Amino acid sequence: MLPVLLLIFQLFQIARSSYITNREGLTISWGFQKMVIPIHEIEWIRPYDQMGYTIPLPFLEKTGILSGRLFYKDMGDILFFATSSKDAFLVGTTQEVLFLSPADPQAFEKGIQEAVYKGSITPLERKDIQIASPTREIHSHPQLYIPLGLSILFSVGLFVLFGFTIGMKESIRVGFVRFDPAAGVVLLPIISAVFTTLNTIFAPKMLKNQELSLYAFLLAYTGLFVSFAFILVILAGIIY
Repeated sequence: MLPVLLLIFQLFQIARSSYITNREGLTISWGFQKMVIPIHEIEWIRPYDQMGYTIPLPFLEKTGILSGRLFYKDMGDILFFATSSKDAFLVGTTQEVLFLSPADPQAFEKGIQEAVYKGSITPLERKDIQIASPTREIHSHPQLYIPLGLSILFSVGLFVLFGFTIGMKESIRVGFVRFDPAAGVVLLPIISAVFTTLNTIFAPKMLKNQELSLYAFLLAYTGLFVSFAFILVILAGIIY
């Protein structure tokens, strides 16, 4: 389930992505990060399909995620902030080449060209970005992502356990509640899955806020406890 968690994290970043172009510079928002390029540092812009040669793309290209940094011998460092190679643009700057896929390619190209032509009165300050990586994020906060990952595994295990339950017994007692027929116990895996999904979405967001970071850990470990407790009570019901 860990690759699924990484994919969800990347998709969330893409949902927050945007490019903003004006006379002062190009601002790229990608997930929780930003990269600001002053307009005087932009040297050229070319459609990707008109470059005349093939640039290696990130390995997640087929999933619609082009994110990361690659080195190409003819162009140097290439930073990817894109969801598709179709209608994508390469933007050359004084330090690197950007690979972008705007929603409106013609308007984006025109905006860059006009901004470079007119120049800037008060150029933006350059802000470099550390390429967002879900792997790096997990390594930075293992105490949050390990219980979230285990919660996902336990939630999946609950559905597997449910499959065995309905095949073994006509009815099952869970605590003070008797499920007759036993298929009714599917409520527990569903509750666990909903709770785990909400935790996976909101706990990482809350961790970014220092005032809410404690609640992020409470969510993560509570979800793990709930899933594990559901497994124990179902196993107890099967045995007794």
